[in-house]
Amino acid sequence: MAALIPALPQAPRVAGLGDGALRQWAWTALPVLAVLLIWELTARFSGVSAALFPSLLTIGKALGRMATDGALFADIWGTLSRLFQAVFIGAAIGTLLGVLMGYVRVVEHALVLPVNFLLSIPGTALFPLALIWLGLSETAIIAILIYEVVLTVAVTTWSGAKSIDPSLIRAARALGATGSGMVFRALIPATLPAIITGYRLAFSRAWRILIIAEMMVSVTSGLGYRLYWAREFFHYDVVYAGLIVVGVLGLLIERVFLRTLERATIERWGTMRESS
Repeated sequence: MAALIPALPQAPRVAGLGDGALRQWAWTALPVLAVLLIWELTARFSGVSAALFPSLLTIGKALGRMATDGALFADIWGTLSRLFQAVFIGAAIGTLLGVLMGYVRVVEHALVLPVNFLLSIPGTALFPLALIWLGLSETAIIAILIYEVVLTVAVTTWSGAKSIDPSLIRAARALGATGSGMVFRALIPATLPAIITGYRLAFSRAWRILIIAEMMVSVTSGLGYRLYWAREFFHYDVVYAGLIVVGVLGLLIERVFLRTLERATIERWGTMRESS
């Protein structure tokens, strides 16, 4: 009899909403919700001045005011335009420099000492020199960011090129790859994971330095400028709102822009396993 009873159709599973995905989202969201809850309870019941430790509602209102009067979007645009301008220029120079150091021994011997010397000097330490040469201008900010990005990308690219398995080069030669074919079909793809890693590191370092630089240099827009302005005029709710925007934007750059680049290159070509 049991064999004659038709099986009930199972409800289709929605892509991306399986138990594993829900569990992963839960583990990601729970710490954030816990921090927000603790923050709100502390702001309301700890007795700390609301000016120094505002509630989430107060911070949300500050974000709303900044968005309404257009200051928020002007600051975001000013910061991102400086960031991407410096990163694109620095990444191009750093990639070329790292590839040359990794594959041309004469270039490596000539530049290894200067590069290691410059690595010991953080970009923020060069701000006084940049301000002397370039003045209190956006050019000084972008120059420091390019310096940091070039070094970061060059070193990671150089390290990736030096760590290529020699059997890969022998295999490429056995298949007839020589000259530019060897570089673009074998060496560059093999170095690509290190190059993408360099880009991610460069973005994160440039982002941190940029926020600090906007506090020091007389610009008229930018998230760092807004934080400095709010602190000077005791708008602590704007300070907290600005910090949230800085953190969210940095996360979006890493998870959206850089992860998309990673998926489109090294994961698609199979040179690196997929990550969450």
